[in-house]
Amino acid sequence: MIDKATARTIADALTWARIGSVVPITVFAWYDMQWWVFGTYIAASLTDLFDGYFARRGDPPRIKIDIDGRADDLFAVMTLIWIWMLFPAFWLKYWLPWLPVLVVIQIGIWVENIRRPKLVIPHFQFGRAGMLYFCILFPVLIAFGDFDWHVHSVFLWGTLGKLQLVWYITGPNANDKLASPGT
Repeated sequence: MIDKATARTIADALTWARIGSVVPITVFAWYDMQWWVFGTYIAASLTDLFDGYFARRGDPPRIKIDIDGRADDLFAVMTLIWIWMLFPAFWLKYWLPWLPVLVVIQIGIWVENIRRPKLVIPHFQFGRAGMLYFCILFPVLIAFGDFDWHVHSVFLWGTLGKLQLVWYITGPNANDKLASPGT
């Protein structure tokens, strides 16, 4: 059994490793080194899985900023950029119907989080599964190419996951989602 302080340290280190992985993956994508992107991306994606595992077993975060959530946002945005770098035609084929909707929803969540700094943004299971599914999209594109049904289902799941957050923070009893003064 791992002690809570060590589990928190491991969780935070894995989150920072995911943030740091953005640089090498971007360099590999820039030089069209698809299989290096593939391997590094898989390793970085696994940090998201394991940081959650250790975070649930560890002490609460030492800082009030949700670094894991910000790392997830950065990784998601960068994944879209890496897809664009390696598959430029992907923009026109898939992103035009989905990306504007996802961007508007995400900006709304960020604005609400800034407007109400004590707002607790949860990690719903649906959203966790959606992030996993989203992380599978890029390696599948590299290894097998694009499948229309797969790409659209990933974007649909992502949109529904973001809408679940919007409903949570703006729906009935939205003010009940604020952290208490002691948290």
